[in-house]
Amino acid sequence: MICAPAFADDSNDPFADVAAKYRAAKPKPALPEEARKYKVQAEFLAQEKQADKAIGLYRKALDIAPWWPEGHYQLALLLGETKKYGDAMGEMKRYLLLAPDAPEARAAQDKIYQWEVVAEPVAGKEIKDCPECPEMVEIPAGSFDMGSGKGEPDEQPVHRVTIPRPFAIGKTEVTHEQWRAVMGKNPSHFEGCGDTCPVEQVSWDEVQEYIRRLNARTGKHYRLPTEAEWEYACRAGSQQEYCGSDSADSVSWNDINSGSFFFNTPHPVATKQANAFGLYDMSGNVWEWVQDTYHDSYNGAPVDGSAWEGGSMRVLRGGSWGKNPKFSRAAARSKFASNYRDYSYGFRLARTLP
Repeated sequence: MICAPAFADDSNDPFADVAAKYRAAKPKPALPEEARKYKVQAEFLAQEKQADKAIGLYRKALDIAPWWPEGHYQLALLLGETKKYGDAMGEMKRYLLLAPDAPEARAAQDKIYQWEVVAEPVAGKEIKDCPECPEMVEIPAGSFDMGSGKGEPDEQPVHRVTIPRPFAIGKTEVTHEQWRAVMGKNPSHFEGCGDTCPVEQVSWDEVQEYIRRLNARTGKHYRLPTEAEWEYACRAGSQQEYCGSDSADSVSWNDINSGSFFFNTPHPVATKQANAFGLYDMSGNVWEWVQDTYHDSYNGAPVDGSAWEGGSMRVLRGGSWGKNPKFSRAAARSKFASNYRDYSYGFRLARTLP
């Protein structure tokens, strides 16, 4: 027998109190009749291949009897079958807290090991180093498929990339206010858009000077994200067409929804839906400079998340308020010279974590 601590760490789980009371109870409590009704109905629906309805009924039973080990176990299996791997791991860990010595404990932990390799990554805490600093979100290490097999030639071939360590990335694009606080003036063409609009008309070279000054002010290691980090953060564990949705309108300002004909403009940041990492405007609003130089395909691209240098132009990602939504796709790429400025070119920061 393998001891319980090998299976479940209850040190930070508020459910641990429920589990401790259940393990100490003698005799164990009986399942209330209403919870039993939901249990029987869930089992029937699972047999009928109606997993989503069965999941809902198991949740109802567990609302009544949160200490019911079998309910957590069966719910975890159904969540795993429907590819909700993060939720499945959470339920299975609760099962192990309740019943660490059960005959199924070994199989339960093995399921967690399996789900760990396919579970969507989860963003960590938010960071703000100074009043004028952009708010950052910790992004976990992980792997993803970069590029698109259906897109432009420079988005191919699709290749597996591993981000080896956590990093932080801007919750939003850098705004007028944040740029002005560091650089002293606002270069944006759309200055009238307001302090919370993304700064634009900044070149890659000028962004490097902004980063140099911000690092000197904070003692931190701000930088541009690599192209791989950018796409990893954009996708946030999914393979949706845009950064956080298959619908461009829900997550991006583009030339269809950002104004009237000939009068499209950028918009204040964070006014569209965020992606699963809590990042806004990864698709649309302004193009975002990244660290890498441009290559016309991914043949020979790094697979460790590092920047790909050696080219003559710098990469931009994410599309903009003035472009068709196809340019806001998660895989779409553009490029320009590092000294070029445009009123649709902006950026968001990355930060190396200790």
